[in-house]
Amino acid sequence: MHWTISKITQTFACKIITGLITVTLSMTATANPADVRVLVDVSGSMKKADPKSVRGPATALLAALLPDQSQGGIWLFGSDVRELVPYGPVDARWDALRRPIEASIGSTDRFTHMESALRTGITASGDQTTGACHVILITDGIVDVKGGKDASNASRDRILKTVLPNATDRDCRIHTIALSDQADLPLLRQMAIQTGGLFTLLNQPGDLIPVMLDALELALRSQQLPIRNQQIQIDSDVRQLRLIRLGSEQPIALRSSEQTIGADQQDDNLSYYSGAGYQTLIWSNPTPGRYTLTEQFGPSDRILIDSDVRLDLAELPPTISADQTLGLSASITRKGTRIDADTRQYFVAFGANVDPLRSEGQALAMQIDSPAVGRSILTVQSFDAMYERQVQRAFEVLEARPAMEIGSEISQGVGQVASTIAAQQANPTDDKSEANRSVTETMTTILPETVTTVLPETVTKQLPEEMRQWPLWQLIVSALGAMAVVALIIGLVLRPKAHSAE
Repeated sequence: MHWTISKITQTFACKIITGLITVTLSMTATANPADVRVLVDVSGSMKKADPKSVRGPATALLAALLPDQSQGGIWLFGSDVRELVPYGPVDARWDALRRPIEASIGSTDRFTHMESALRTGITASGDQTTGACHVILITDGIVDVKGGKDASNASRDRILKTVLPNATDRDCRIHTIALSDQADLPLLRQMAIQTGGLFTLLNQPGDLIPVMLDALELALRSQQLPIRNQQIQIDSDVRQLRLIRLGSEQPIALRSSEQTIGADQQDDNLSYYSGAGYQTLIWSNPTPGRYTLTEQFGPSDRILIDSDVRLDLAELPPTISADQTLGLSASITRKGTRIDADTRQYFVAFGANVDPLRSEGQALAMQIDSPAVGRSILTVQSFDAMYERQVQRAFEVLEARPAMEIGSEISQGVGQVASTIAAQQANPTDDKSEANRSVTETMTTILPETVTTVLPETVTKQLPEEMRQWPLWQLIVSALGAMAVVALIIGLVLRPKAHSAE
């Protein structure tokens, strides 16, 4: 027997990890309604940071996209905190308030009472347990309250020592969006890191809408439909379709061989909203079939769906350090139960200018080591005969440091948001580009042969030769053999002691 005990132990441990991943995915909470709380800075300095007042349409779009019966609330903060949309279930009143939301967000206040805003958002549900809540904080400044520098420093200190621990205790993730590099970036980064939220420093105010959509997708654990050859496949399990178009005045529309779905259609199942820089078409109970998009969708455009059939991606912290590893595990489920298919393909892309990695199997499991510093979008797609699904998650990768010193950290810029998997990349060839090879080399498996089919060929080749062909029965026999060897060693060690005693 030429396998070492180390190899047997590692492989046996991998089987345990596989089981844990499966159980984790099956227990993914999808029943709890989303809980989103938006805090918008309206201090006077926002006139410079957001001269076109993009905060208004961005917040209005977010309000329009919150699913019915989810929980939510919107507050404005400056010298004090003012309720714009009362916290509670998302219902018809949100539609009625959409225009007032856009018109009510200005830049008039003298101070920036961030502490009070955070306390309001975090405790909005009172003592009620609602599951994970998501607080989206939009600001361009620093903690600035009445009483001068000393009072402001004391308020900042309370945020670190009491507000953030309270948010963690309540399972509230704080997603911080800085509209200026003059903001208190160390504090905003710490809020995100400590609570498991997403930190973003915008390069320009116009990026606010897609960044807010990124935070919203984290809160909703949103599902998308992938686009292949300018087409999408709507299956019978899709309850609602939300098409989001950013930065284009060309009306959204879908066309099939039988009908056209667009903003000018008169249908009780259709709702259309538009504002400065965005438009969205919501189609409830959509007719299944293959549809063609009338115009090329951009990287920031989305096709969101509501469905019990999901591409469940294990939750990952969205703000990480460059020396961390992203462990990816995913499968197709219906209400937490995995759905198997005879053939299923996964495509994975992370960052810009990288061809998607392809794998086949019932589940996906791989890891990305040492991600590049900056902002990147992780895109995971799944295709089989019945269902097509896509998940996108934003990540902010910070420079690796020995310690995160809040008081002394300097400003860190962010990279450009990477585009989604391109339509022409849906069927990649075996010829990998140089960029693809460099990223693929960072991918490593955590599972034995029984699930190595979920990994790209280039990753499978990195496994030890002995581990590539091990069937399950052999793993079990090996594990039992390992235990027998350990028992034998223990017996040999103890036998001399027994003789000495005699």
